[in-house]
Amino acid sequence: MQCGKSKTKKKDQSIPVSSTKDIKSITLKEEKTPGCYFKARHALALMGFLGLFNVHAMRNNLSVAIVAMVNNTGQDVAPTNQSNICPDKGANSGSMASSNGVFNWDPMQQGLILGCYYYGYVITNVPGAWLARRVGVKKVFGGSMFLSSIITLVSPASVYSSVELFIAMRIILGLFQGISSPVLIGVWASWAPPMERSILISVVLSGSSFGTCVTLPLAGVMAETLGWEAVFYFTGGCGLLWTVFWFLLIHDTPNQHPRISDQERKFINESIGLNQHKDQKVHVRTPWKSMLTSLPIFGIVCSHFAGNWGNHTLLTMLPTYMSTILKFNLSASGFLSSLPYLLQLLVINLGGYFTDVVRNRRITSTVVIRKLNTTVGLAIPALFVVLAGYVGCNAAAAVAFFSLSVGMNELTVPGCKANAMDIAPKYGGIIFGISNTIASIPGFLAPQVTGILLQDSNSLTQWQTSFWISAGVYLAGALIYLLFGSGVEQPWARGEITHKKQDTSKVEAELVTLQARRCQTDRHQIN
Repeated sequence: MQCGKSKTKKKDQSIPVSSTKDIKSITLKEEKTPGCYFKARHALALMGFLGLFNVHAMRNNLSVAIVAMVNNTGQDVAPTNQSNICPDKGANSGSMASSNGVFNWDPMQQGLILGCYYYGYVITNVPGAWLARRVGVKKVFGGSMFLSSIITLVSPASVYSSVELFIAMRIILGLFQGISSPVLIGVWASWAPPMERSILISVVLSGSSFGTCVTLPLAGVMAETLGWEAVFYFTGGCGLLWTVFWFLLIHDTPNQHPRISDQERKFINESIGLNQHKDQKVHVRTPWKSMLTSLPIFGIVCSHFAGNWGNHTLLTMLPTYMSTILKFNLSASGFLSSLPYLLQLLVINLGGYFTDVVRNRRITSTVVIRKLNTTVGLAIPALFVVLAGYVGCNAAAAVAFFSLSVGMNELTVPGCKANAMDIAPKYGGIIFGISNTIASIPGFLAPQVTGILLQDSNSLTQWQTSFWISAGVYLAGALIYLLFGSGVEQPWARGEITHKKQDTSKVEAELVTLQARRCQTDRHQIN
Protein backbone atom coordinates (compact mmCIF):
# COMPACT_ATOMS: atom_id res chain seq x y z
CA MET A 1 0.00 0.00 0.00
CA GLN A 2 2.88 2.39 0.76
CA CYS A 3 4.32 1.73 -2.68
CA GLY A 4 0.92 2.51 -4.22
CA LYS A 5 0.70 5.81 -2.37
CA SER A 6 4.11 6.95 -3.53
CA LYS A 7 3.14 6.39 -7.14
CA THR A 8 -0.08 8.38 -6.89
CA LYS A 9 1.74 11.39 -5.43
CA LYS A 10 3.55 11.88 -8.74
CA LYS A 11 0.25 11.95 -10.58
CA ASP A 12 -1.24 14.42 -8.10
CA GLN A 13 1.20 17.09 -9.32
CA SER A 14 -0.59 17.26 -12.68
CA ILE A 15 -4.20 16.14 -12.28
CA PRO A 16 -6.21 16.73 -9.08
CA VAL A 17 -8.41 14.03 -7.61
CA SER A 18 -11.48 14.33 -5.48
CA SER A 19 -10.30 12.49 -2.37
CA THR A 20 -7.67 10.20 -0.89
CA LYS A 21 -10.20 7.36 -1.11
CA ASP A 22 -10.17 7.75 -4.89
CA ILE A 23 -6.36 7.57 -4.90
CA LYS A 24 -6.44 4.41 -2.82
CA SER A 25 -9.08 2.79 -5.01
CA ILE A 26 -6.98 3.40 -8.13
CA THR A 27 -4.01 1.52 -6.64
CA LEU A 28 -6.10 -1.41 -5.39
CA LYS A 29 -6.55 -4.35 -7.74
CA GLU A 30 -9.16 -7.03 -7.26
CA GLU A 31 -7.78 -10.56 -7.04
CA LYS A 32 -9.24 -12.92 -9.61
CA THR A 33 -11.67 -15.55 -8.38
CA PRO A 34 -11.27 -18.78 -10.39
CA GLY A 35 -14.44 -19.58 -12.32
CA CYS A 36 -16.24 -16.43 -11.10
CA TYR A 37 -16.84 -13.73 -13.70
CA PHE A 38 -20.18 -12.37 -12.51
CA LYS A 39 -19.58 -10.69 -9.15
CA ALA A 40 -21.99 -10.20 -6.27
CA ARG A 41 -21.99 -6.45 -6.85
CA HIS A 42 -22.92 -7.09 -10.49
CA ALA A 43 -25.86 -9.24 -9.34
CA LEU A 44 -26.98 -6.37 -7.10
CA ALA A 45 -26.72 -3.96 -10.04
CA LEU A 46 -28.77 -6.32 -12.23
CA MET A 47 -31.50 -6.76 -9.62
CA GLY A 48 -31.55 -3.00 -8.99
CA PHE A 49 -31.86 -2.48 -12.75
CA LEU A 50 -34.80 -4.89 -12.94
CA GLY A 51 -36.30 -3.35 -9.81
CA LEU A 52 -36.39 0.12 -11.37
CA PHE A 53 -37.65 -1.49 -14.57
CA ASN A 54 -40.70 -2.67 -12.63
CA VAL A 55 -41.04 0.63 -10.74
CA HIS A 56 -41.28 2.56 -14.00
CA ALA A 57 -43.47 -0.07 -15.65
CA MET A 58 -46.02 0.34 -12.85
CA ARG A 59 -45.60 4.13 -12.88
CA ASN A 60 -45.79 4.73 -16.63
CA ASN A 61 -48.40 2.14 -17.61
CA LEU A 62 -51.05 4.82 -17.16
CA SER A 63 -49.41 7.19 -19.69
CA VAL A 64 -50.50 4.86 -22.54
CA ALA A 65 -53.50 3.20 -20.88
CA ILE A 66 -55.18 6.57 -20.34
CA VAL A 67 -55.41 7.08 -24.11
CA ALA A 68 -57.65 3.98 -24.27
CA MET A 69 -59.48 4.83 -21.05
CA VAL A 70 -60.65 8.31 -22.08
CA ASN A 71 -63.71 8.83 -24.27
CA ASN A 72 -62.29 11.45 -26.64
CA THR A 73 -65.40 11.59 -28.81
CA GLY A 74 -67.47 12.54 -25.79
CA GLN A 75 -65.37 15.59 -25.01
CA ASP A 76 -66.45 18.99 -26.14
CA VAL A 77 -62.93 20.25 -26.69
CA ALA A 78 -62.16 21.20 -30.26
CA PRO A 79 -58.92 22.72 -31.51
CA THR A 80 -59.30 26.40 -32.28
CA ASN A 81 -56.63 26.43 -35.00
CA GLN A 82 -57.43 23.84 -37.61
CA SER A 83 -54.17 24.54 -39.49
CA ASN A 84 -52.31 23.00 -36.55
CA ILE A 85 -54.01 19.60 -36.96
CA CYS A 86 -51.94 16.94 -38.73
CA PRO A 87 -53.28 14.36 -41.21
CA ASP A 88 -54.76 11.23 -39.66
CA LYS A 89 -52.31 8.30 -39.40
CA GLY A 90 -54.78 5.81 -37.98
CA ALA A 91 -55.84 7.52 -34.77
CA ASN A 92 -59.48 7.62 -35.84
CA SER A 93 -59.72 4.39 -37.74
CA GLY A 94 -59.99 0.68 -37.07
CA SER A 95 -59.09 -0.60 -33.65
CA MET A 96 -58.28 2.84 -32.30
CA ALA A 97 -61.81 4.00 -32.83
CA SER A 98 -63.22 0.90 -31.24
CA SER A 99 -60.89 1.33 -28.24
CA ASN A 100 -62.38 4.71 -27.34
CA GLY A 101 -62.79 4.62 -23.57
CA VAL A 102 -65.65 5.18 -21.20
CA PHE A 103 -64.22 7.87 -18.91
CA ASN A 104 -65.10 11.49 -19.75
CA TRP A 105 -61.99 13.21 -18.39
CA ASP A 106 -61.02 16.61 -19.78
CA PRO A 107 -57.31 17.59 -20.26
CA MET A 108 -57.04 19.13 -16.78
CA GLN A 109 -58.44 15.99 -15.15
CA GLN A 110 -56.09 13.85 -17.21
CA GLY A 111 -53.16 16.00 -16.08
CA LEU A 112 -54.23 15.52 -12.45
CA ILE A 113 -54.63 11.75 -12.84
CA LEU A 114 -51.27 11.39 -14.59
CA GLY A 115 -49.47 13.55 -12.04
CA CYS A 116 -51.13 12.54 -8.75
CA TYR A 117 -48.67 9.64 -8.37
CA TYR A 118 -46.00 12.19 -7.48
CA TYR A 119 -47.99 13.65 -4.59
CA GLY A 120 -47.13 10.47 -2.71
CA TYR A 121 -43.76 9.98 -4.37
CA VAL A 122 -42.24 13.21 -3.02
CA ILE A 123 -43.05 12.33 0.59
CA THR A 124 -41.06 9.12 1.03
CA ASN A 125 -37.72 9.83 -0.69
CA VAL A 126 -35.82 11.04 2.37
CA PRO A 127 -37.61 8.86 4.98
CA GLY A 128 -37.02 5.84 2.75
CA ALA A 129 -33.28 6.50 2.49
CA TRP A 130 -33.07 7.10 6.24
CA LEU A 131 -35.00 3.90 7.00
CA ALA A 132 -32.83 1.85 4.64
CA ARG A 133 -29.70 2.93 6.55
CA ARG A 134 -31.17 1.42 9.71
CA VAL A 135 -33.31 -1.51 8.55
CA GLY A 136 -31.51 -2.41 5.34
CA VAL A 137 -32.18 -1.96 1.63
CA LYS A 138 -33.30 -5.56 1.19
CA LYS A 139 -36.33 -5.25 3.47
CA VAL A 140 -37.26 -1.65 2.65
CA PHE A 141 -37.12 -1.87 -1.14
CA GLY A 142 -38.45 -5.43 -1.32
CA GLY A 143 -41.41 -4.61 0.90
CA SER A 144 -42.27 -1.48 -1.03
CA MET A 145 -42.22 -3.37 -4.32
CA PHE A 146 -44.49 -6.09 -3.00
CA LEU A 147 -47.09 -3.55 -1.88
CA SER A 148 -46.73 -1.56 -5.11
CA SER A 149 -47.48 -4.69 -7.14
CA ILE A 150 -50.63 -5.39 -5.16
CA ILE A 151 -51.87 -1.81 -5.67
CA THR A 152 -51.23 -2.05 -9.41
CA LEU A 153 -53.19 -5.28 -9.67
CA VAL A 154 -56.27 -3.76 -8.04
CA SER A 155 -56.08 -0.47 -9.98
CA PRO A 156 -58.68 -1.44 -12.65
CA ALA A 157 -61.22 -2.28 -9.96
CA SER A 158 -60.54 1.03 -8.20
CA VAL A 159 -61.03 3.19 -11.30
CA TYR A 160 -64.35 1.52 -12.09
CA SER A 161 -65.42 2.20 -8.51
CA SER A 162 -64.65 5.93 -8.62
CA VAL A 163 -62.06 8.29 -10.05
CA GLU A 164 -61.37 9.58 -6.53
CA LEU A 165 -60.43 6.08 -5.34
CA PHE A 166 -58.21 5.59 -8.39
CA ILE A 167 -56.40 8.86 -7.67
CA ALA A 168 -55.94 7.77 -4.05
CA MET A 169 -54.48 4.44 -5.20
CA ARG A 170 -52.03 6.21 -7.50
CA ILE A 171 -50.94 8.50 -4.66
CA ILE A 172 -50.38 5.46 -2.39
CA LEU A 173 -48.43 3.78 -5.20
CA GLY A 174 -46.21 6.86 -5.30
CA LEU A 175 -45.73 6.66 -1.53
CA PHE A 176 -44.36 3.12 -1.75
CA GLN A 177 -42.22 3.75 -4.81
CA GLY A 178 -40.75 7.06 -3.64
CA ILE A 179 -38.06 5.18 -1.74
CA SER A 180 -36.79 3.28 -4.80
CA SER A 181 -34.09 5.50 -6.33
CA PRO A 182 -32.66 6.87 -3.04
CA VAL A 183 -32.21 3.42 -1.47
CA LEU A 184 -30.72 2.01 -4.67
CA ILE A 185 -28.24 4.90 -4.71
CA GLY A 186 -27.46 4.59 -0.99
CA VAL A 187 -26.74 0.86 -1.14
CA TRP A 188 -23.58 1.56 -3.15
CA ALA A 189 -21.99 3.21 -0.13
CA SER A 190 -21.42 -0.37 1.04
CA TRP A 191 -20.98 -2.08 -2.33
CA ALA A 192 -19.33 0.18 -4.93
CA PRO A 193 -15.57 0.72 -5.19
CA PRO A 194 -15.13 4.50 -5.77
CA MET A 195 -13.84 4.08 -9.33
CA GLU A 196 -16.89 1.98 -10.29
CA ARG A 197 -19.57 4.27 -8.85
CA SER A 198 -20.59 5.95 -12.09
CA ILE A 199 -21.12 2.77 -14.09
CA LEU A 200 -22.83 0.82 -11.28
CA ILE A 201 -25.20 3.69 -10.50
CA SER A 202 -25.81 4.24 -14.22
CA VAL A 203 -26.65 0.56 -14.78
CA VAL A 204 -29.17 0.59 -11.93
CA LEU A 205 -30.82 3.88 -12.93
CA SER A 206 -30.97 2.78 -16.56
CA GLY A 207 -33.63 0.34 -15.42
CA SER A 208 -36.00 3.30 -15.41
CA SER A 209 -35.29 4.01 -19.09
CA PHE A 210 -35.60 0.33 -19.98
CA GLY A 211 -38.87 0.05 -18.08
CA THR A 212 -40.30 3.02 -19.94
CA CYS A 213 -38.91 1.82 -23.28
CA VAL A 214 -40.59 -1.58 -22.92
CA THR A 215 -43.79 -0.46 -21.19
CA LEU A 216 -44.92 2.22 -23.64
CA PRO A 217 -45.10 0.04 -26.79
CA LEU A 218 -46.18 -3.09 -24.93
CA ALA A 219 -48.93 -1.20 -23.11
CA GLY A 220 -50.15 0.23 -26.41
CA VAL A 221 -50.46 -3.22 -27.98
CA MET A 222 -52.06 -4.75 -24.87
CA ALA A 223 -54.55 -1.91 -24.44
CA GLU A 224 -55.57 -2.16 -28.08
CA THR A 225 -55.88 -5.96 -28.20
CA LEU A 226 -56.64 -7.11 -24.65
CA GLY A 227 -58.06 -3.95 -23.10
CA TRP A 228 -56.37 -1.34 -20.93
CA GLU A 229 -57.00 -3.42 -17.77
CA ALA A 230 -54.46 -6.00 -18.99
CA VAL A 231 -51.72 -3.35 -18.78
CA PHE A 232 -52.14 -3.10 -15.00
CA TYR A 233 -52.43 -6.85 -14.48
CA PHE A 234 -49.25 -7.55 -16.45
CA THR A 235 -47.07 -4.88 -14.82
CA GLY A 236 -48.31 -5.78 -11.31
CA GLY A 237 -47.63 -9.47 -11.92
CA CYS A 238 -44.07 -8.77 -13.10
CA GLY A 239 -43.45 -6.77 -9.93
CA LEU A 240 -44.55 -9.66 -7.72
CA LEU A 241 -42.28 -12.10 -9.57
CA TRP A 242 -39.29 -9.78 -9.19
CA THR A 243 -39.94 -9.45 -5.44
CA VAL A 244 -39.45 -13.20 -4.93
CA PHE A 245 -36.00 -13.17 -6.55
CA TRP A 246 -34.99 -9.98 -4.71
CA PHE A 247 -35.53 -11.54 -1.27
CA LEU A 248 -33.75 -14.73 -2.35
CA LEU A 249 -30.65 -13.18 -3.90
CA ILE A 250 -29.89 -9.80 -2.34
CA HIS A 251 -28.08 -8.86 0.88
CA ASP A 252 -27.39 -5.45 2.42
CA THR A 253 -23.58 -5.56 2.66
CA PRO A 254 -20.70 -7.70 1.35
CA ASN A 255 -20.08 -9.00 4.88
CA GLN A 256 -23.66 -10.32 5.08
CA HIS A 257 -23.59 -12.02 1.67
CA PRO A 258 -23.23 -15.82 2.02
CA ARG A 259 -22.13 -16.46 -1.59
CA ILE A 260 -19.69 -13.61 -2.30
CA SER A 261 -16.09 -14.63 -2.93
CA ASP A 262 -13.45 -13.76 -0.35
CA GLN A 263 -11.53 -11.85 -3.01
CA GLU A 264 -14.45 -9.61 -3.91
CA ARG A 265 -15.37 -9.01 -0.26
CA LYS A 266 -11.80 -8.01 0.55
CA PHE A 267 -11.53 -5.74 -2.48
CA ILE A 268 -14.78 -3.88 -1.71
CA ASN A 269 -14.05 -3.50 1.99
CA GLU A 270 -10.53 -2.19 1.40
CA SER A 271 -11.44 0.16 -1.44
CA ILE A 272 -14.20 1.94 0.50
CA GLY A 273 -12.86 1.38 4.04
CA LEU A 274 -15.98 -0.54 5.04
CA ASN A 275 -14.34 -2.28 7.99
CA GLN A 276 -13.15 1.02 9.40
CA HIS A 277 -16.51 2.77 9.19
CA LYS A 278 -18.88 0.02 10.25
CA ASP A 279 -17.96 -0.10 13.91
CA GLN A 280 -21.27 -1.04 15.49
CA LYS A 281 -20.24 0.66 18.75
CA VAL A 282 -20.00 4.10 17.18
CA HIS A 283 -23.07 6.27 16.62
CA VAL A 284 -22.71 9.06 14.04
CA ARG A 285 -25.06 12.02 13.86
CA THR A 286 -26.57 12.72 10.44
CA PRO A 287 -25.46 16.29 9.52
CA TRP A 288 -28.90 17.51 8.45
CA LYS A 289 -28.13 21.23 8.84
CA SER A 290 -24.92 21.00 6.85
CA MET A 291 -26.63 19.07 4.07
CA LEU A 292 -29.57 21.47 3.83
CA THR A 293 -27.27 24.52 3.66
CA SER A 294 -24.64 23.03 1.34
CA LEU A 295 -24.13 24.87 -1.97
CA PRO A 296 -22.89 21.75 -3.81
CA ILE A 297 -26.10 19.97 -2.78
CA PHE A 298 -28.10 23.01 -3.89
CA GLY A 299 -26.47 22.66 -7.31
CA ILE A 300 -27.34 18.95 -7.44
CA VAL A 301 -30.96 19.61 -6.47
CA CYS A 302 -31.49 22.39 -9.04
CA SER A 303 -29.97 20.45 -11.94
CA HIS A 304 -31.88 17.29 -10.93
CA PHE A 305 -35.11 19.31 -10.83
CA ALA A 306 -34.40 20.81 -14.25
CA GLY A 307 -33.69 17.44 -15.86
CA ASN A 308 -36.84 15.95 -14.41
CA TRP A 309 -39.08 18.80 -15.54
CA GLY A 310 -38.51 18.17 -19.22
CA ASN A 311 -38.32 14.42 -18.74
CA HIS A 312 -41.68 14.24 -16.94
CA THR A 313 -43.34 16.59 -19.42
CA LEU A 314 -42.49 14.22 -22.26
CA LEU A 315 -42.86 11.01 -20.27
CA THR A 316 -46.45 11.64 -19.23
CA MET A 317 -47.66 13.68 -22.21
CA LEU A 318 -45.77 12.32 -25.23
CA PRO A 319 -48.22 9.44 -25.92
CA THR A 320 -51.03 12.01 -25.88
CA TYR A 321 -49.07 14.28 -28.24
CA MET A 322 -48.42 11.39 -30.63
CA SER A 323 -52.09 10.41 -30.60
CA THR A 324 -53.90 13.78 -30.63
CA ILE A 325 -51.46 15.98 -32.60
CA LEU A 326 -49.48 13.67 -34.89
CA LYS A 327 -52.54 11.38 -35.13
CA PHE A 328 -50.94 7.98 -34.68
CA ASN A 329 -53.03 5.05 -33.48
CA LEU A 330 -52.55 3.69 -29.96
CA SER A 331 -50.01 0.96 -30.82
CA ALA A 332 -47.91 3.27 -32.99
CA SER A 333 -48.17 6.04 -30.40
CA GLY A 334 -46.82 3.75 -27.68
CA PHE A 335 -44.02 2.46 -29.89
CA LEU A 336 -42.90 5.90 -31.10
CA SER A 337 -43.07 7.29 -27.56
CA SER A 338 -40.69 4.53 -26.43
CA LEU A 339 -37.94 5.34 -28.97
CA PRO A 340 -36.53 8.27 -26.93
CA TYR A 341 -36.11 5.95 -23.95
CA LEU A 342 -34.25 3.40 -26.05
CA LEU A 343 -31.67 6.09 -26.79
CA GLN A 344 -31.79 7.06 -23.13
CA LEU A 345 -30.86 3.49 -22.16
CA LEU A 346 -27.83 3.64 -24.44
CA VAL A 347 -26.68 7.09 -23.30
CA ILE A 348 -26.90 6.40 -19.58
CA ASN A 349 -24.75 3.24 -19.73
CA LEU A 350 -22.17 4.58 -22.19
CA GLY A 351 -22.01 7.83 -20.24
CA GLY A 352 -21.45 6.00 -16.96
CA TYR A 353 -18.78 3.75 -18.48
CA PHE A 354 -16.76 6.55 -20.10
CA THR A 355 -17.08 8.73 -16.99
CA ASP A 356 -15.40 6.02 -14.92
CA VAL A 357 -12.75 5.56 -17.63
CA VAL A 358 -11.97 9.29 -17.48
CA ARG A 359 -11.78 9.19 -13.68
CA ASN A 360 -9.67 6.01 -13.55
CA ARG A 361 -7.16 7.35 -16.07
CA ARG A 362 -7.29 10.73 -14.36
CA ILE A 363 -7.75 12.59 -17.63
CA THR A 364 -9.54 15.31 -15.72
CA SER A 365 -10.92 15.86 -12.22
CA THR A 366 -14.19 14.46 -10.94
CA VAL A 367 -15.90 17.85 -10.79
CA VAL A 368 -15.01 18.68 -14.40
CA ILE A 369 -16.47 15.45 -15.83
CA ARG A 370 -19.59 15.79 -13.63
CA LYS A 371 -20.17 19.37 -14.84
CA LEU A 372 -19.52 18.44 -18.46
CA ASN A 373 -22.02 15.57 -18.32
CA THR A 374 -24.65 17.72 -16.62
CA THR A 375 -24.28 20.69 -18.97
CA VAL A 376 -24.51 18.53 -22.10
CA GLY A 377 -27.35 16.54 -20.50
CA LEU A 378 -29.42 19.70 -20.01
CA ALA A 379 -28.42 22.05 -22.87
CA ILE A 380 -28.92 19.58 -25.74
CA PRO A 381 -32.39 18.50 -24.49
CA ALA A 382 -33.35 22.19 -24.21
CA LEU A 383 -32.44 22.75 -27.86
CA PHE A 384 -34.16 19.71 -29.32
CA VAL A 385 -37.38 19.86 -27.30
CA VAL A 386 -37.99 23.33 -28.74
CA LEU A 387 -37.09 22.23 -32.27
CA ALA A 388 -39.50 19.28 -31.99
CA GLY A 389 -42.38 21.70 -31.51
CA TYR A 390 -41.61 23.56 -34.74
CA VAL A 391 -41.37 20.69 -37.23
CA GLY A 392 -45.15 20.69 -37.61
CA CYS A 393 -46.56 17.41 -38.87
CA ASN A 394 -43.15 16.00 -39.87
CA ALA A 395 -43.44 12.92 -37.68
CA ALA A 396 -39.95 11.58 -38.47
CA ALA A 397 -38.28 14.84 -37.46
CA ALA A 398 -40.46 15.16 -34.34
CA VAL A 399 -39.60 11.64 -33.18
CA ALA A 400 -35.89 12.22 -33.88
CA PHE A 401 -35.81 15.50 -31.94
CA PHE A 402 -37.82 14.10 -29.03
CA SER A 403 -35.45 11.12 -28.92
CA LEU A 404 -32.37 13.35 -28.76
CA SER A 405 -33.96 15.52 -26.08
CA VAL A 406 -34.99 12.64 -23.84
CA GLY A 407 -31.94 10.48 -24.55
CA MET A 408 -29.24 13.06 -23.92
CA ASN A 409 -30.95 14.08 -20.69
CA GLU A 410 -29.63 10.88 -19.13
CA LEU A 411 -26.08 12.25 -19.12
CA THR A 412 -27.20 13.92 -15.90
CA VAL A 413 -26.99 10.48 -14.25
CA PRO A 414 -23.17 10.22 -14.45
CA GLY A 415 -23.27 13.96 -13.90
CA CYS A 416 -25.19 15.65 -11.09
CA LYS A 417 -27.19 12.58 -10.00
CA ALA A 418 -24.07 10.51 -9.19
CA ASN A 419 -22.38 13.52 -7.61
CA ALA A 420 -23.87 12.86 -4.18
CA MET A 421 -21.58 9.82 -3.81
CA ASP A 422 -18.55 12.06 -4.49
CA ILE A 423 -19.25 14.81 -1.98
CA ALA A 424 -20.73 12.62 0.79
CA PRO A 425 -20.41 8.84 0.22
CA LYS A 426 -21.88 7.92 3.61
CA TYR A 427 -24.98 10.02 3.03
CA GLY A 428 -25.33 9.53 -0.72
CA GLY A 429 -28.73 7.86 -0.36
CA ILE A 430 -30.11 10.59 1.90
CA ILE A 431 -28.78 13.37 -0.35
CA PHE A 432 -30.26 11.71 -3.41
CA GLY A 433 -33.50 11.39 -1.44
CA ILE A 434 -33.51 15.13 -0.72
CA SER A 435 -32.68 15.89 -4.35
CA ASN A 436 -35.19 13.42 -5.74
CA THR A 437 -37.93 14.75 -3.45
CA ILE A 438 -37.65 18.24 -4.89
CA ALA A 439 -36.94 16.91 -8.39
CA SER A 440 -40.16 14.88 -8.25
CA ILE A 441 -42.30 18.00 -8.01
CA PRO A 442 -42.28 18.26 -11.83
CA GLY A 443 -43.87 14.81 -11.86
CA PHE A 444 -47.22 16.31 -10.87
CA LEU A 445 -46.61 19.96 -11.77
CA ALA A 446 -45.39 19.58 -15.38
CA PRO A 447 -48.38 17.52 -16.60
CA GLN A 448 -50.80 19.90 -14.90
CA VAL A 449 -49.11 22.94 -16.49
CA THR A 450 -49.40 21.26 -19.88
CA GLY A 451 -53.00 20.28 -19.12
CA ILE A 452 -53.88 23.91 -18.32
CA LEU A 453 -52.22 25.08 -21.54
CA LEU A 454 -54.26 22.54 -23.52
CA GLN A 455 -57.56 23.26 -21.78
CA ASP A 456 -58.75 25.78 -24.35
CA SER A 457 -56.88 24.58 -27.41
CA ASN A 458 -55.16 21.25 -28.09
CA SER A 459 -52.95 22.77 -30.78
CA LEU A 460 -49.29 22.83 -31.76
CA THR A 461 -49.10 26.43 -30.54
CA GLN A 462 -50.01 25.40 -27.00
CA TRP A 463 -47.58 22.46 -27.08
CA GLN A 464 -44.81 24.79 -28.24
CA THR A 465 -45.37 26.92 -25.15
CA SER A 466 -45.00 23.83 -22.97
CA PHE A 467 -41.75 22.91 -24.72
CA TRP A 468 -40.33 26.44 -24.28
CA ILE A 469 -41.04 26.24 -20.55
CA SER A 470 -39.11 22.95 -20.40
CA ALA A 471 -36.15 24.47 -22.26
CA GLY A 472 -35.98 27.43 -19.87
CA VAL A 473 -35.96 25.14 -16.83
CA TYR A 474 -33.27 22.95 -18.43
CA LEU A 475 -30.89 25.89 -19.00
CA ALA A 476 -31.44 27.38 -15.54
CA GLY A 477 -30.51 24.06 -13.92
CA ALA A 478 -27.34 23.74 -16.02
CA LEU A 479 -26.18 27.24 -15.06
CA ILE A 480 -26.73 26.70 -11.32
CA TYR A 481 -24.82 23.39 -11.34
CA LEU A 482 -21.91 25.00 -13.20
CA LEU A 483 -21.72 27.61 -10.44
CA PHE A 484 -22.03 25.40 -7.35
CA GLY A 485 -21.13 21.82 -8.35
CA SER A 486 -18.22 20.13 -6.54
CA GLY A 487 -16.37 16.82 -6.74
CA VAL A 488 -14.64 16.89 -3.35
CA GLU A 489 -15.87 15.08 -0.25
CA GLN A 490 -17.28 17.73 2.07
CA PRO A 491 -15.83 18.14 5.60
CA TRP A 492 -19.21 17.54 7.25
CA ALA A 493 -19.65 14.30 5.28
CA ARG A 494 -17.32 12.38 7.60
CA GLY A 495 -19.96 12.54 10.31
CA GLU A 496 -19.85 13.60 13.96
CA ILE A 497 -19.54 10.87 16.56
CA THR A 498 -22.17 11.51 19.22
CA HIS A 499 -21.87 8.37 21.33
CA LYS A 500 -19.47 5.48 21.60
CA LYS A 501 -20.47 2.45 23.56
CA GLN A 502 -17.89 0.88 25.82
CA ASP A 503 -17.09 -2.80 25.64
CA THR A 504 -19.24 -4.20 28.47
CA SER A 505 -16.89 -7.11 29.06
CA LYS A 506 -13.99 -4.75 29.75
CA VAL A 507 -16.13 -2.64 32.06
CA GLU A 508 -17.20 -5.72 34.02
CA ALA A 509 -13.57 -6.86 34.32
CA GLU A 510 -12.52 -3.45 35.63
CA LEU A 511 -15.33 -3.51 38.22
CA VAL A 512 -14.26 -6.96 39.43
CA THR A 513 -10.63 -5.81 39.72
CA LEU A 514 -11.66 -2.66 41.60
CA GLN A 515 -13.84 -4.67 43.99
CA ALA A 516 -10.97 -7.10 44.66
CA ARG A 517 -8.61 -4.22 45.46
CA ARG A 518 -11.13 -2.76 47.89
CA CYS A 519 -11.44 -6.11 49.65
CA GLN A 520 -7.65 -6.37 49.98
CA THR A 521 -7.54 -2.82 51.42
CA ASP A 522 -10.25 -3.61 53.96
CA ARG A 523 -8.42 -6.77 55.10
CA HIS A 524 -5.18 -4.86 55.45
CA GLN A 525 -6.87 -2.22 57.61
CA ILE A 526 -8.45 -4.91 59.82
CA ASN A 527 -5.11 -6.64 60.31
